[in-house]
Amino acid sequence: MKRFEGIYPAIITPIDEMEQINEKALAQVIERSVAQGVAGFYVSGSTGESFLLRDEQRAQLIRAVCEIVGGRRDVIANIGAFSTKGSIELAHVAAKSGATAVSAVPPFYFPYSKQEIVQYYFDIAKAAGLPVIIYNIPKMSGVSFKTGELIELLAHEGIAGVKQTTMDLMQTETLVRTCGNKAVFNGHDEILLPALSVGVKASIGSTFSIMADVFIRLMKAFDAKDMERARYLQGKANAMIKTLLEIGIFPAIKGVLKLQGIDCGNCIKPFQPLKTADYDKLEKALADLYDGEPA
Repeated sequence: MKRFEGIYPAIITPIDEMEQINEKALAQVIERSVAQGVAGFYVSGSTGESFLLRDEQRAQLIRAVCEIVGGRRDVIANIGAFSTKGSIELAHVAAKSGATAVSAVPPFYFPYSKQEIVQYYFDIAKAAGLPVIIYNIPKMSGVSFKTGELIELLAHEGIAGVKQTTMDLMQTETLVRTCGNKAVFNGHDEILLPALSVGVKASIGSTFSIMADVFIRLMKAFDAKDMERARYLQGKANAMIKTLLEIGIFPAIKGVLKLQGIDCGNCIKPFQPLKTADYDKLEKALADLYDGEPA
């Protein structure tokens, strides 16, 4: 089973005024992250506005990211859809495009039983042709997995890991301890340091596209047992995250990228464009983020 370690930006989806994918800006975001030393990319997830994209756009996005990355880094494609068939169709696109693995949010909107959700993952694992990573994000999906249910899923040979976008560190620690041959990704950037302390080795994050360098230094500080530096860097990142959340996390990330020189457009409607006051707040937060660091 492949080992996943390091920082994986949950990549945004740049769009133009007609809400078409801007592949030139996408390449700029990817190349900057590669230069910073990320381990790979998570594409077509929440940060990528996946459920606001049309099916053909999600397929285009997965193909484009795989082509730009060109095997230099891992590509994990979120192929979760409203139906099992839709998820499998996207999984086949990911496999043909050269993705490393696929990931899937649980089926939502309809009140599925846990057995139906478990079978959904088993069906994807059987058909995908790639390792499958469960996307555990109860706040967005409305599906709250019990720890035992995740352990059952992770026992399947085709399921390679789980993305834990949850604040439940007790659950995360249990999964790391009991499913040691499977990948357990941290999914909340603001708790990366606590997640590392319970044995997590990899993290997928929304804010890594704008400050992967900070989180890479944080992981290196943790590995070097320099807790003072690690706490400092987590605090710096969290101050920025606080501003992003106050403005609206996904539009704000695109706003920061624009300030950093990569115009990724606005988020897809019904998200609204940022105001001048929002950019002012982001500019200040960005300056504070890189203002000093312990030697």
